[in-house]
Amino acid sequence: MTSKNVSKLSDHKFKKGIIVSPFNDSFGEMLKLNSWARDRLPEYVWLGLILNKYGRKEGLKRAENILWQLAQIDMELTQPKISKILNLSHDKQEKIFKIICDYIDPNVLAPLTIVFRTKENDLFSKYFYDREQSVDQRISIIKEIVGKCFDHQSNQATDLRYLCISFLFFKGKVHAEGMTVEAIKNYSKTDHEDEKMKIYRPSIRSFEGIGMDIDENNTNFILYFWEELGLVTDCSPHYIKFTQHKEELVEFFHDTKKVVENIMVLNKGKLLEDAKFNVLIGSMIYILKIADEVLNKELENAILGRHALRTILEVYIMMKYLVLKERDKNNIFENYQVYGVGKYKHILLRVRESSFINEQSHIVVPLLESIVNEKMWEEFMNIDVRFFDQQNIKKKFEEVNEKELYETYYEYGTNYAHGFWGAVRESSLLFCNNPLHKYHSVPDIYFNQKLPSVTFDIDRLLKLYIQLLSGIYEFPTWYKSKYEGIEYGN
Repeated sequence: MTSKNVSKLSDHKFKKGIIVSPFNDSFGEMLKLNSWARDRLPEYVWLGLILNKYGRKEGLKRAENILWQLAQIDMELTQPKISKILNLSHDKQEKIFKIICDYIDPNVLAPLTIVFRTKENDLFSKYFYDREQSVDQRISIIKEIVGKCFDHQSNQATDLRYLCISFLFFKGKVHAEGMTVEAIKNYSKTDHEDEKMKIYRPSIRSFEGIGMDIDENNTNFILYFWEELGLVTDCSPHYIKFTQHKEELVEFFHDTKKVVENIMVLNKGKLLEDAKFNVLIGSMIYILKIADEVLNKELENAILGRHALRTILEVYIMMKYLVLKERDKNNIFENYQVYGVGKYKHILLRVRESSFINEQSHIVVPLLESIVNEKMWEEFMNIDVRFFDQQNIKKKFEEVNEKELYETYYEYGTNYAHGFWGAVRESSLLFCNNPLHKYHSVPDIYFNQKLPSVTFDIDRLLKLYIQLLSGIYEFPTWYKSKYEGIEYGN
């Protein structure tokens, strides 16, 4: 499952606790991030209006003529940015606006008068304001252009980026070699459907993106542009509706409960004293109870469903680790029980001295006391605050040959367990489909966003645990026949 045009994890470098991308490793502090959509597009919307009005072929021709004429004027205009034009003297602005009006109808740029409406921009309004265009019409046209050009790899955005390059070539400020020369020479004469454009477009984007923005951004203008248009338009929050799949797990879940019940009946003697049996089957019941809550409480598309999956995974890994280590440590299951009860004793001691916990809390002191003292008086019990078996969870994944599960399911689930931003962004903020809001995120105050179902993954983990148990306890023939995909140990 790979994406095009992106580096693999193996391409990154690990430096002092940070995984550094190939780009950042190559350029380091020399790399200055400059977003096409957020930082450069506002400057070139005026050219986008021309393309939008006249269509690609005619629009490029008219825009090229304008840029050619502007390039011949001896003035401090290094790029065709609207903020630079509006910062020129009135005389120079007027000269530029007259050139523009020689090639297009003035009302083509009228939508921008919704942005440039202050006294400082009175000359722009004089040339381009159109009283026939309503505020809504002007906003709608700009919104359409920004939407088409926001993706820096879209055909429309590449057309704009080509015009930016053209101006600099017309001024003789830059030079290119090889394929870039051919791309610039033939770009406006080639349709996007032409196979050659598969080579031309990347050349244009690369040339414009890496080397053409030679001046510092006009931060004040950029902020002003987005704020003016953002405040007069509404958010358009969208959410993805993911389907439920719990029906696929329900029958398997109930059949597995029957089998576990059967194992308990057949091993009643072990149920009384055997630590290994109690730990393995008790943990299986714990997994089944979590799965039952996911299914019956409709948590498969919820945040808690991801918490559930991570817990199931951790239990599975711990049990697989205990089974593996039993070869060298006969009493490891007993040690695991003592370790867990010691954890409860640690909590119990703190709760007894806490001013925060009371009778209304979900932590019930008498229940904790009964569990802690069930097998041994607590005064004889030490508390081990280290990792069980002095090995952290990641090492346990690696030792039982489940590193991939750690790197995918567990790491992803950890984001949800700790409320890291990635999980918050995915689950609790919506995508705003308004390009004038830069497709920002909107808090999901009405809880519309549901997450992809976890039942498929719970099913996979449950089967892995059954595979582990089947190497120790006998599973009935009917179950093995019905669920042939599981690699049974017996």
